Amino acid sequence: MSEHSSSSPRPFIPGQVYSWLGFAGFILLAILVLVYAYISISPSTSAEKERRVAQKALRAETETKAHSLLNQSKRNPDGTYHLPIDTTIALIIENPSVLVEMRKPATPKPATTSSAAPAPVATSGFVKADDETMKRGLAVYSRTCIACHQANGMGLAPVFPPLANSSIAVGDATLPIKFILHGLMGPLTVGGTTYNSMMPAVAGVNDQEIADVLTYVRQSFGNQGTIVTPEQVKAVRDANASRTTPWTTAELGLK
Repeated sequence: MSEHSSSSPRPFIPGQVYSWLGFAGFILLAILVLVYAYISISPSTSAEKERRVAQKALRAETETKAHSLLNQSKRNPDGTYHLPIDTTIALIIENPSVLVEMRKPATPKPATTSSAAPAPVATSGFVKADDETMKRGLAVYSRTCIACHQANGMGLAPVFPPLANSSIAVGDATLPIKFILHGLMGPLTVGGTTYNSMMPAVAGVNDQEIADVLTYVRQSFGNQGTIVTPEQVKAVRDANASRTTPWTTAELGLK
């Protein structure tokens, strides 16, 4: 008969101890991996968090101002009247010739200070786009841009800057391509008025449509800019394929 009772605890075997230690080590390693992954995907600096908060606040402010401008009538400083977008569309449907009048070159404001940006001038070797391109560009403009920048390209101060007589609109085509693809935020002074709102990226437009609408803008409202091609748009899109945030006026050197 055994001298040890059957109910006596069994001594630990070294293999069991190693097994428990290995399991505990695995759990600790898993926790460390999860912590590292969280730190990696979370905003890396407080500056990034502040930028996102500022971007959200600016978007909300822009939406509030835009809603007011797009839905209320008012008198502009030059004596003309701004009508709500639904009223404007109704007028255009009733009388399409209204749109023709709106597309006439806008009369630039007289310069008040020596620092005012000069009106754009005809580019050397200016080539006029064909009627079909302008027609396609107008269609895209009417679908995506007209609510903010208006049918006459004069925008809605102090939220949406004008495209008429704009050096940015007719300058380096890379800039407006970037605006459309990714959006733009930050202060921008046009014609003596400072705009500080946010332009969202334009969704649902392909390279051809972007080229058409920019060509339309660059050759309407008194502007005389060069034609934009789908190849130019594609080059900018490919070069910035990984970008997920709007451009800022500061990083693009705009004031």
